Amino acid sequence: MKANALRLALTLALGVACRRDAPSVVKEAEFGVFFGGQVQELKEIEKELDPARQRHGVRLVFDRALSRDVKVTWELSLPAPERGGPRAAQVGETTARPGQASLDVPLSFRPQDPLGVWHAKVVADGVVVIDRDFTVIARTPPPRVAPKPLPPRGPSSAR
Repeated sequence: MKANALRLALTLALGVACRRDAPSVVKEAEFGVFFGGQVQELKEIEKELDPARQRHGVRLVFDRALSRDVKVTWELSLPAPERGGPRAAQVGETTARPGQASLDVPLSFRPQDPLGVWHAKVVADGVVVIDRDFTVIARTPPPRVAPKPLPPRGPSSAR
């Protein structure tokens, strides 16, 4: 009985390890903030609610233009609750279509999203391509600029 259980565990472990090492159609995978046509892979991302000011997400660049559909799934695990228990997660799925050489998956923060350490995991075509932590921090308020004083009004400016 123990030998069968050990054999099953070893087979499952090897199967998972083999799939993780399987060749991927993804040449480059990035998770971070979209900025100027690039993705900044930051350890800390400000919680900006306005997507016009900041978008974060996933960018996958494929080895070559795809010849078939490729399923892409992602999971963002939120920080563990202070009272303990399981972590909540945001999940999503899309399909990269034939002919695509890259795929952007833009994401946005919601007002109820907590600050703290999150975890991003992205799977493309059954292979894990992103698996990392990042920290969501409070948005830094813009610097306050003192208004310029008005020039003094002289007697000639009253006309």
